[in-house]
Amino acid sequence: MSMRRVTPIILAIAVAGALAFAPGCSRKMVQVESGEIVLCTEGHVVSDTVEQREVPADEVAEHGVTTRVITCDLHTKLAALDEAAEKARAAGDLEAAERVLAEMAELDAEYRSAGRRLAEIRGERGAAGTGTSTGAAGGGTSGTSPGPGDGGGGTPPGEGSPVVGPIANLVHYVPDKIPGFVGQSLVSDPFVLFRDYMPVNSGPIVQLSVEVEQFKDAKQAQQMLGERVRERFVTSGEDVRIGSLDGFVGTRPNYVRLGMTDRGILILLEFYTTSDNPAEHKGAIIEAAKAIAGS
Repeated sequence: MSMRRVTPIILAIAVAGALAFAPGCSRKMVQVESGEIVLCTEGHVVSDTVEQREVPADEVAEHGVTTRVITCDLHTKLAALDEAAEKARAAGDLEAAERVLAEMAELDAEYRSAGRRLAEIRGERGAAGTGTSTGAAGGGTSGTSPGPGDGGGGTPPGEGSPVVGPIANLVHYVPDKIPGFVGQSLVSDPFVLFRDYMPVNSGPIVQLSVEVEQFKDAKQAQQMLGERVRERFVTSGEDVRIGSLDGFVGTRPNYVRLGMTDRGILILLEFYTTSDNPAEHKGAIIEAAKAIAGS
């Protein structure tokens, strides 16, 4: 499920509406989010302590939302069960594999296709009439994120271990801070992250939004780049090179959007601006994209 259900203009209007002077105060006050969001490697929010604060406009850079990625208790257990099921299947012990997969399916039938794998192994056992037949190892782990770091079994990550799971390839594209901007809340699905950023200085750029989504392959990511940037933001449009990544930037009234792809990942950046000439911000959004891409 994509975060496109979050309408950027509504968010932008909400932020713009917060840029007002507090009654009886000579300093410009703004609403900014502050706190921490903890994400599970499988994409869901584990905890959220974010709250709205009213702060002086010149202190926005001191606030913002931080993120941390862990593997929650449920998915740590599921990953361990998945490893046990694969080991049992590889050893030809279909009875043990079925027992472990049944426990997995009871906890979450969608996790690494546990429900489907359980049905398949029960079919194999039924056809063989015994629990000692030798089946092919690797009973499918479709349902994990494509590409490297897909968390396909193995030891669950512990404290300080590299992040694995569907969002492992996505999270670094939505950092807590981008030069000139502080991160606000993010919305998470297993294969999509969406985050708003608030500018640290007042000006025509009201908001930066970043969306990053994992597709099945590079071809599909390129197709979506065309549909969501090239075809919709044609004014002042041009191809761009962000480090090693190919992209496109264009504008339409009050918006600048830049898209780039990293294999099967699509990264979208969008400015909402009050400027009559949004093209004047193309340089700024390119710099933001370079910061995200680490180039």
